[in-house]
Amino acid sequence: MQTKFGQKSSIFLIIIFIALLFNNVAFVSAESGTNKVPNLENTPLENLSFTTPSTDLSNWKLSVSISESAENITKLKLETQICVYDPILCHAPETIDMIDDGEIWNGEITTLEKHAYVNWRIHIIYDNESEVLVPKRSEGYATVWSTCWEIMENQIIINNFDAEGCGADNSEEKNIRGFPVITTLLSLGLAASIIRRNQ
Repeated sequence: MQTKFGQKSSIFLIIIFIALLFNNVAFVSAESGTNKVPNLENTPLENLSFTTPSTDLSNWKLSVSISESAENITKLKLETQICVYDPILCHAPETIDMIDDGEIWNGEITTLEKHAYVNWRIHIIYDNESEVLVPKRSEGYATVWSTCWEIMENQIIINNFDAEGCGADNSEEKNIRGFPVITTLLSLGLAASIIRRNQ
C-alpha cells in the first residue's frame, strides 16, 4: 500500500517538476521589449526618428524625411495600433495624415493608459494614388515599447515591471498572474489519469 502511494507521489512530483522546468525555459527565451524598426534602404524615406520609449497618456511622435531623389510623392500617412495590458489586447489600427513642414514629415498620437507598445507603419501615397507601406504588410508592424509593458507569449505572461519606474507591488502581482496555469492544469490532469490507471 505504502509502496504504491510512494510510486504515485513520485510520478506526480516528476510531472510537476517537468512542467515548471519547461515554463522557466520559455520565460528565459522570450524576446520582448526591443523596438522593431524598418529598414529604410530601397525606400524613399530617410532620417527616421520617433519617441522611445513611449509613456502612458503622452504624445508619441514620429518624424521622417523624403529623399531628394524621390518623385511624385504627395502624402505620407502614419498608421498606429496601441496595445495595452490589463486586459491584454490591441486596439484597432488608426491612420492619420502626417504634416509636412517643408523638410520633415511629422505624425503624433496620444498613447493610452497601461499601454505595452505602439505598432506603426508609414503609408507613402503617390500622385497616381498608388500606395507603398513601410514596413511592408508582409513584414508586420514596426514597434516601439512602453516604459512599462506586459504581454502574453506562448500562454505565459511576461513583463518588465521590475524596471525603473514600474512599481514593485505591481510586479509582484503580475508575476503571480504570469504563472502558466494551463500547463500546470494539464500536468495535474495527466498525473491524475496515471494514478487512476495504477489503482
